[in-house]
Amino acid sequence: MIIQGKTVNAGVAEGEAIVTQMPFNFILDLDVHSGKVKSGHELKGQELTNKIFVFPTGRGSTWGALMAYESLLRGTFCKGMVCTEAEPVIGAVAIMLDVPMLHRLTVNPVEVIKTGDYVRMDATKGVVEVIKRV
Repeated sequence: MIIQGKTVNAGVAEGEAIVTQMPFNFILDLDVHSGKVKSGHELKGQELTNKIFVFPTGRGSTWGALMAYESLLRGTFCKGMVCTEAEPVIGAVAIMLDVPMLHRLTVNPVEVIKTGDYVRMDATKGVVEVIKRV
């Protein structure tokens, strides 16, 4: 399946998807040391490290951008982000950390992409390719 979207930050990434229906806040929801999602979020205990993170939107404070940066420095950040709608803080995270990110896709990504699917994203061209897991 190929899905078109709008570029927030250009770049190419591919890997296993991790998907949530809940908005995400990098200061409240991410343990930057392990790359795992903290309690209080539906992804509790699951790891974002080197995955394509698919979520509806960010919910956040500017401090969340600092936590995302720390995660990147520690090697525990995601490879790419796909969201329904990038609010300003989450968009700034993608740009500041130079992580490929798409939003406003032609279909809702949290409804069609499942955790474990393999995703190739070319945010420069505005394309996400979803290869369903076997």
